[in-house]
Amino acid sequence: MNNSNPRVLAVIPARGGSKRLPRKNIRMLAGHPMLAYTIHAAQQAAMITDYLVSTEDKEIQKVAKEYGAPTPFLRPAEIAGDSVRNVDVMLHALDFMEKERGWQYDIILLMQPTSPVRDPNHLDEAVRLLAASELDTIASVKGPFKKRDPILKAIRGGELVTYCSEAGEREPFYVYNAALYGMKRNYFVFARKHVSDRQIPLVMDQLHSVDVDTAEDFMVAEAYVKHLKKNGFTVK
Repeated sequence: MNNSNPRVLAVIPARGGSKRLPRKNIRMLAGHPMLAYTIHAAQQAAMITDYLVSTEDKEIQKVAKEYGAPTPFLRPAEIAGDSVRNVDVMLHALDFMEKERGWQYDIILLMQPTSPVRDPNHLDEAVRLLAASELDTIASVKGPFKKRDPILKAIRGGELVTYCSEAGEREPFYVYNAALYGMKRNYFVFARKHVSDRQIPLVMDQLHSVDVDTAEDFMVAEAYVKHLKKNGFTVK
C-alpha cells in the first residue's frame, strides 16, 4: 500500500426497502434526497479514488445519477433482499470495480446514506489514519460520554439497576455512529467483516453523528442540516 496515496473505493449501499421509515434513502431532507448528502461528501473528499452507489432500486439509481454518482449496476437478486448484509454488497461492488479498473484497491469505505450529516474531512482523515496504521479497520464513533456517576442502566425485574461495574462505567465510553467504516482491502476480503477486534477510532461530534432509522431521527437530521446550511453546508 502507498500510505501517502492509497487507492480508495467508497461504497454507498442504498436499498429500496425500509420498514420503519419507507423510502428513507430518497426521502426529501432539507431540499434534497437524503442519499444526496452522502454522495456529496464522497465527491468532495480528496482521498477517495472511486465511489459508487449500490442499489437494487431503479428509482434510487435514477436519483443517484441525477446527483452525479456512479451507479454502474443494479444489484443482482441474490444481494437485493431485506436480509442481505452490507459485507456482501461491498464484496460485490469491490469485485465489480476491480475488474473494471484492472487493479486492486488498498482501502474500502462503507458510507451509509442514513448518516447525512458527514463532513468530507472525516473521510479524508479516516483514510490517512488507516493507511498509516498497523490496524486493519477504522470506525466512526460519537463521544466521549462521561459522568461522575454510572449512566448505563438496565431494567431487571422492573427495577433500574447498574448495567455493569461502576469502575468500568466511569471510564469515558464511545458509541458507533454508523457514519463510516473503513477496512484495508486484504483484511476485508479474507475476514469478510467491516470491523476487527482492534480498531482505529474516528471521533465525531454529536452534530455530525445523526443516524436516521426512524421518523424522529429524520426530524433531528433535518434540523442539523438546516443549522449547518447557515454556515455554508451545501449539496449540489
